Amino acid sequence: MSPGQPKILLSEGSSLSAREAITALGLAGHRVALMSSEPLCLGRFSRFVTRVHAAPAAGADPDRYLVAVLDVIKTNAIDAVLPVHEQAYLFAAARKQFPTNVGLALADFAAFEQVQSKAAFASLLTRLGVPQPRTELIRSADDLAGARSYPFFVKAAFGTASVGVWHVKDERQRDMLVQRLEQENAIGSGLLMQQAIAGVLERTQAIFDRGRLVACHIYRQVLEGPGGGDVLKQSVVDGDVRAIVETIGRALDWHGALSFDYIREAASGTPYFIDANPRLVEPMNAWLSGVDLPGALLQVSLGQNPPAQAPGKAGIVTRLGIMGLLDAAQRRKRRRDVLSDLAQLATGSGRYRGAREELVPLRSDPWIAVPLAVVTGRLLWDPANAARVSASTVAAYSLTPESVRRLHAWQQSP
Repeated sequence: MSPGQPKILLSEGSSLSAREAITALGLAGHRVALMSSEPLCLGRFSRFVTRVHAAPAAGADPDRYLVAVLDVIKTNAIDAVLPVHEQAYLFAAARKQFPTNVGLALADFAAFEQVQSKAAFASLLTRLGVPQPRTELIRSADDLAGARSYPFFVKAAFGTASVGVWHVKDERQRDMLVQRLEQENAIGSGLLMQQAIAGVLERTQAIFDRGRLVACHIYRQVLEGPGGGDVLKQSVVDGDVRAIVETIGRALDWHGALSFDYIREAASGTPYFIDANPRLVEPMNAWLSGVDLPGALLQVSLGQNPPAQAPGKAGIVTRLGIMGLLDAAQRRKRRRDVLSDLAQLATGSGRYRGAREELVPLRSDPWIAVPLAVVTGRLLWDPANAARVSASTVAAYSLTPESVRRLHAWQQSP
């Protein structure tokens, strides 16, 4: 770490968002430390990481996780904490426990509640007049089994990486879902139904400084990967979407990172907003397009009131190599598909032609070759292992319904 550089702590090191934030911050000259429940997390394998601090998974044990974070801040004189995943919600609930001299850009917990819950977010969009699909709150099995047009989505109140989202295409799938949710006693706990919109998925990411938009980026999903994530992305510039994002952030007096998913309807081009993520999301497409989201978040965290960044360049195509390999393994569970995809990644051919790597930047950060080799080896040994690889990673950083209840208990305590 260079003299005068802030000491930065990332809230976890297992997610794709954490890995990409490490790269963007590292290329800007910073070095970071991580909290992690996984000793060999994805973020560990980077020349930009100085140390990985052990902690329980935030979702499994939020109380002990918070104690570990606060101890690291104190004993290592941390200047800024960047929540790169759902720990932002946890930190907002426990904001009063953090030292006042540590940089931590977070909106109020009440603002988090309006975007963290899918039902509350739908109400917010209605109040602000932001386009969204037809949405219904599901309170019973009869509500879910009612007559409506297909396809539609059913969503749990809280979910990560598309966990808790079900795509219902016909009556058979609807009835199977009703049965499953009844068995899990999940109906009536905040389920939403949203009508499907025919169009393309786009995502927009933003950094706010007390309601003022500091940085904003948009990208389109070109190729879907496991769990609804992205294998290929393309940067987009859209002033109307930026204006909607600015409206939402101003209404919430948002402070820190805030991201949204929306469907751009094929027929009209209207952006129908469907989901919110009150955190930083995979920032490397933005970085490669000319928008520095992690840098903006760091500046806001340190109270530097940065000027607004200009929109990035449209048409920048990026790829997530590891996600591409998982996708290849999941499709037909054949080794030859994994090997074929690996060859295309290595040569920049096939579906990866013209795409820049954002997740495993071997040239700028060669240590990332270690987890890439491990994932490739596991998939070649057992291609059916792809789903388990994705699930174990999500479990390391996601919040559970029980952990969310703990956050509310913190808020209610004196």
